[in-house]
Order: sequence, then C-alpha cells, then structure tokens
Amino acid sequence: MAAGAWTVFNIAKKKIGDGTFDLDGHTFKMILTTSAQALADTFAGTSTDCRYADLTNEVANGNGYTTGGKTLTATWTRATGTITFDCDDQAWTSSTITARYAVIYDDTDANDSLLCFCLLDSAPADVSTVSGTLTVTINASGVFTLA
Repeated sequence: MAAGAWTVFNIAKKKIGDGTFDLDGHTFKMILTTSAQALADTFAGTSTDCRYADLTNEVANGNGYTTGGKTLTATWTRATGTITFDCDDQAWTSSTITARYAVIYDDTDANDSLLCFCLLDSAPADVSTVSGTLTVTINASGVFTLA
C-alpha cells in the first residue's frame, strides 16, 4: 500500500535544523501503530520532545511484527535546491497485522526521538493483512523534502 503524506513532527523540524537529527548518519526505524495511537492530536502540534517511549499503541509483538520496528536504509540528498529525505519500502509478512499509522524515529538519538508519521489509509481506516504481506510503499518523491 502506498503510504499517505508524511507529517514531520514540529519538534523534529527543530532537531533537523540544530543538527540533533543527523539524517544521513543516524539509524532510523519504522514502526506501526494502531488506531488508538493519537499521533495527530498528541504529537504533531507539540513543541515538546516526542519519543518512541511515549507511544502507547504500537502493534503488538508477534504475528510477523517485531516491536521496535524495522531499520531503514535512509538517504538525504540534494538536487537543484531541493533536499530529500527518503528510505526504502518496508514489508511485514504476517499471519495477522492491523495498523493505522507508520512512524519513523531516530534510533541513534539518545531519546529515540520521533521524526514523522503517515496514515496507512486515507479514509482514515485500519489496514490489515491476514496470511499476507503488509508493505508501506514510500512515495517516489521521498518521505519529505525541503526546498
């Protein structure tokens, strides 16, 4: 499934600017959360730190999913005045996974700070897989750009 538009957390924008996030040197991970995780309301507008440990509704460990997420192959590139943060698609082969959001966080940062999130379905609705593969397909233009 194609990931929806990614929302960069407000505090993450500051961390990109001040160098806390090293987008081409740190390790980033993607996790899945359930519909019970209030990302848009709880974290997106905040100016306080948003951390992996603050998430309370990550998809449960098991059935093809491992808590803590999958390590991304991330790139940070520049072309004619536009900077792009991109990563590889992620796939979970499972007997059953139900999720609403994908979240990317900085696993190198001491606080495991959250970078961005997206809805997995624009309705918004949960997405599920039963004896199949749940794939988060990153937009061809990358996760986000700065121009």
